[in-house]
Amino acid sequence: MYYTTSASYRRARMIIDYVNIALTGVIGVLFVLIMFLRSDSGVIFPLIFFAGGTVNFLHCLKRFMDRRRLAGAILAAAALILYIMSAACWVIAV
Repeated sequence: MYYTTSASYRRARMIIDYVNIALTGVIGVLFVLIMFLRSDSGVIFPLIFFAGGTVNFLHCLKRFMDRRRLAGAILAAAALILYIMSAACWVIAV
């Protein structure tokens, strides 16, 4: 749904996609670490929730760029919930 020919619009979406791919890889690596460090993985859970919240927030930005506000608002709410879970896990782990 490209209704503009602005290169900055496409570049911003491409950067968001690359960051999402990198964060998904980070989440996968953290998951594997949790599997191996069962009892010592208390700090990794907040990192996973924070990375998941960031992925949802970046998807939210893309939806707002496409003018799909309802989808963006739902993703923003999901990101907020993940950030709250990250903070709660951090308080419990530390």
